[in-house]
Amino acid sequence: MNGRAPTKMRMLRVPRVLDVGRGNLARIPDILERAGFPLHRVLLVCGGGFTYRCAERVADGLTSAGVRVDLRPARAATRREVGRVAAEAAELAVDLLIGVGGGRAIDIAKTAALACEVDVVTVPTSVTHDGISSPVASLSDDSGVRSSVPAATPAAVIIDIDLVEAAPAAMVRAGVGDLLSNLSAVRDWQLADARGRDTYDAYSALIADSAARPALSLDGLVRPGGVEVLAKGLVLSGLAMVTAGTSRPCSGAEHLVSHSLDRLLGESARLHGEQVALGTLVTTVARGESPAEFRAAFRRCGLPTHPADLGLPTELMVEAVMGAPATRPNRYTILDETDLSRPAVIELLTLAFTS
Repeated sequence: MNGRAPTKMRMLRVPRVLDVGRGNLARIPDILERAGFPLHRVLLVCGGGFTYRCAERVADGLTSAGVRVDLRPARAATRREVGRVAAEAAELAVDLLIGVGGGRAIDIAKTAALACEVDVVTVPTSVTHDGISSPVASLSDDSGVRSSVPAATPAAVIIDIDLVEAAPAAMVRAGVGDLLSNLSAVRDWQLADARGRDTYDAYSALIADSAARPALSLDGLVRPGGVEVLAKGLVLSGLAMVTAGTSRPCSGAEHLVSHSLDRLLGESARLHGEQVALGTLVTTVARGESPAEFRAAFRRCGLPTHPADLGLPTELMVEAVMGAPATRPNRYTILDETDLSRPAVIELLTLAFTS
């Protein structure tokens, strides 16, 4: 006995199933049954249009396997809608929630599952962001202000590569923007730790960094394996947040810029990953580094490298950067050490968006 206190172990709730493959939509009943999920009564939350049809396929497969399924099209991704879904899940006494669709359906399912204390399974129809496996959701309140809120960590993440490859190209590109932003977010986390404003976790940061690095070398997304690299990277990003207990490893100043754009643009906001890509260029330059590697990767994948690529005036981007820290005042980032006066931000953006 050396008298030392025993080392504290990290206790985590991570997905029991991570299945990324082709044809998985048809295999969902088998995947869940083999993993031992209770399949007596399931509430399936989905979007509309294409995602609704995908959800119907999942529902038909579960019904054929003897599962009682209720299909619930989601409305807007709001706290109020989460309350409705949670109340319905409680009334039906479901033992599993499944979110099929994009960010809206999955965020609603994850948050309702946390409220109901039941497991949730995510089945994304696109790989636009890391919410497919993270314990965080983006919801709007009654005034329309969007914010990140705690959600249940998915008990299973099932991705059908055939399905996500068929998603609109812009949504797939946006996923690359969100994934590569990990490399900026980790730097902000290290900075916050150095300034005594947060506690850096190298274990979680390594997962986030390792998830993103392969995407730097993607030669577009039409090449074989490109979407699979993206899908697996976004799943790992979600796990990085689970292990950290915070969104820190995947959300830094570049996300604050995107949140600021959301506030300025409202319903006209562009895809999250597209806005985050622009934010990554800005924060890289704010650190005194060259954004050339990011810029080249973004161009290969069709992501914006200038606000004009998204139809946004430069002046709006100036306002977004100046207002970014206020979107999350307790999150210390490189922008807290950057001159955010209008002339200085104009100069910063000129360097960020000029190749």
